[in-house]
Amino acid sequence: MASESWTRKFWKRIVGLVGGKTEDHLVPLPLRKDTYVYTQKAGQDLELDVYRIDTAEETAPWATFLYFHGGGFSEGSRSETRYVQFMEKLARLGYVAVAASYHLSMKGKSMSCDQLQSRKIAAFRSAAEDVWAATSYLIKHAEELNILPYSIILAGSSAGAEAVVNAVYWPEGEMGLEKRDLPPDFAYAGLLSMAGAILELDWIKPENAIPSLLFHGEDDPLVPYGSQSHHYCRPDQPGYLPLYGAGSIAAQLKRLGCSYHLITGLEGGHGWADKPMFDHVDLIEDFFGAQDGRRVEERWKWR
Repeated sequence: MASESWTRKFWKRIVGLVGGKTEDHLVPLPLRKDTYVYTQKAGQDLELDVYRIDTAEETAPWATFLYFHGGGFSEGSRSETRYVQFMEKLARLGYVAVAASYHLSMKGKSMSCDQLQSRKIAAFRSAAEDVWAATSYLIKHAEELNILPYSIILAGSSAGAEAVVNAVYWPEGEMGLEKRDLPPDFAYAGLLSMAGAILELDWIKPENAIPSLLFHGEDDPLVPYGSQSHHYCRPDQPGYLPLYGAGSIAAQLKRLGCSYHLITGLEGGHGWADKPMFDHVDLIEDFFGAQDGRRVEERWKWR
């Protein structure tokens, strides 16, 4: 049986702050949102929004979700209603929820098969660098933000999922990466990938594998579910770039004996980049709250 989740423990602790309501009859607590500039890039201030329960009472530091939106590295905003709603849901579950912008290095450019492979890789690397910069900001300001710096869970959708998956595993010296600007002993506490993929499967090793909740449609026409080229480009096209989606990532984690939960969408295509934020927050809460070492694979119809 799974252990009691972090969020259940959180509510048992926080419930006294709202007049002794029972766990089943909680009054939603007010939220606060604070915005910070975490770095500058290409002449642009990159910001993140921090959502948390608004209480004057002193609480213990909280675990954190750090989320990056989709949009093909060319569009999208952390301020879109769907992302704001997701952050608010996570905050009400007892996490500090952080939505970060990143440099849209492919704005106005194609990411299809006519784009050079090297430019696609550069877009992945640029986004991963911003993930590390946002993480570094949270670590440096952990006391101010009342977070646990070694309990940061990375989350992302579509291009944002590609950014966070590669940020977890991209080794220094590979594919043009010079340095990961994070403390040498730092490791993320978990990974939530919604339609993401990694550039090299063998970057995932026993010493760096982390608990992962993976959602991906097996008929995704943009980001391959298994081991295929980005946008399914042919080897003779400029944009041919092998990627490894959730199916392949889960297989690697299984070989390594690491905790994971894979949801394979039988329908819905790339819609699985957003669907979990609306319909499957309960599973997100359960996986990262229980931390029970599960290795589970399920195949779900769109519902």
